Amino acid sequence: MAHAGCKRNDEQTDAGVRGRSDESRPNIVMISIDTLRSDHLGSYGYDRDTSPRIDRLATEGALFENMISSTSWTLPAHCALFTGLSDSVHGCVSLNHRLHVSRVTLAETLNSAGYHTAGFFSGPAMHPVFGVSQGFDEYVDCTSFAERTMRTLAGGKSLDAIRLASHADITNPRVYERVRAWLRRKLQRPFFLFIHMWDVHADYIPPAPYDKMFDPDYDGPITGEDFATDPSINADMPARDLEHLVALYDGEIAWTDHHVGLILDELDALGLRDSTLVTLLSDHGDEHFEHGRKGHHQTLFDEVIRVPLVIRFPGRVPAGNRFAVQVRMIDVLPTILDLAGLSKPDKLMGQSLSPLFSGGQLKDDTIAVSELYSEGNRLRSFRRLGRKLIYDERVRKGWAFDLENDPLEKNPLQGPDDPTLQALVADAQAASKRLANFRTAVGVSSAPAGALPEKVRRQLQRLGYIGTDGEDTETKSP
Repeated sequence: MAHAGCKRNDEQTDAGVRGRSDESRPNIVMISIDTLRSDHLGSYGYDRDTSPRIDRLATEGALFENMISSTSWTLPAHCALFTGLSDSVHGCVSLNHRLHVSRVTLAETLNSAGYHTAGFFSGPAMHPVFGVSQGFDEYVDCTSFAERTMRTLAGGKSLDAIRLASHADITNPRVYERVRAWLRRKLQRPFFLFIHMWDVHADYIPPAPYDKMFDPDYDGPITGEDFATDPSINADMPARDLEHLVALYDGEIAWTDHHVGLILDELDALGLRDSTLVTLLSDHGDEHFEHGRKGHHQTLFDEVIRVPLVIRFPGRVPAGNRFAVQVRMIDVLPTILDLAGLSKPDKLMGQSLSPLFSGGQLKDDTIAVSELYSEGNRLRSFRRLGRKLIYDERVRKGWAFDLENDPLEKNPLQGPDDPTLQALVADAQAASKRLANFRTAVGVSSAPAGALPEKVRRQLQRLGYIGTDGEDTETKSP
């Protein structure tokens, strides 16, 4: 199901037009793998062989060891990715909102610079009703249930089966086939191709042989189905069952890695490797009871905000580089535009990482801010290499961590005189002031839930992603 993108050619996107000629501009491919933790990839030190193709991509380009997402769920993270703005600045922080048309996206900037722009998405929170399709010439729904949902709604029938389909969907083959067909159209101008891959997201139901790849001898009750609602998947579940659950998650990663490889092979087969900038990342991770919870969209611990980032661009990004410096979701947009030789829109919060590729350093000693303003949460985290503060605005309470000595965030710092805690408070104050200044400069705008078509609102309610009162639900967060 294809959706026409929302393009603009006003003065807000003119800055992106200036730069190299069309002939010298690279093609740009961005692969976003939903719910992928960096610490479950071989290139990030994992002991299972979950990701041979992603690992190879990392050796062919640059890997960032400390990439921090703007949040712990799909929609605002991608809005931060597409705009270079933190969540509380771009304003699209819940399923009651959509990205405002005034926000200038990466696709809009590239489109104004002459790029053909196409997006392929496979999860419900990436639906164009949330504004994420702004700037795309084509924006294609790769879920299996999209048309079925609309037919069922039109007939007034129950959507219980389709609600389950959103988490039980297997989308990688469909995404690959549609991307492959699109690439073979052999466009005559540079292209921006965004690929959203959903299957790592729960439910953890990888097809054979990936379902038994990492735990072939298990004979217990855990299947990976109904991850959010199955009461047997809980913090007190037997250790052996939890091991299998994680093995199924790893199987989903390997299954998705295989399809990433197919997409990269297609670029090679079409002779596009040397002329294409490839960026691979994730929007957030998933919790496996490290802090008593499962899934995501609930906390801001590192298991849900520390994600992979790999950039390959032959001739511009030296192969085999690993960078320990902390980077952020909002840094990706300026980096891509910089590598493409294009000017950046005004009022970006992120900075380009391209100086690192020529031996330089970043200008800012960055604080990574992550935010969670949905499902009744009002959380912020302020993170530097080695230290982190999570602050809950509802109860006015914070938890500070010395990540060098406590990387798993198990032992909050105690005592107001702790120097690490004092440094974290200073970080939080500086970052909060910067956020406030940016909100004043750009204005906080987002379309309310009422702007969503009523049919789509009913679809999201029955799928379980928003409640009947319009609030995000607790158990079906995207």
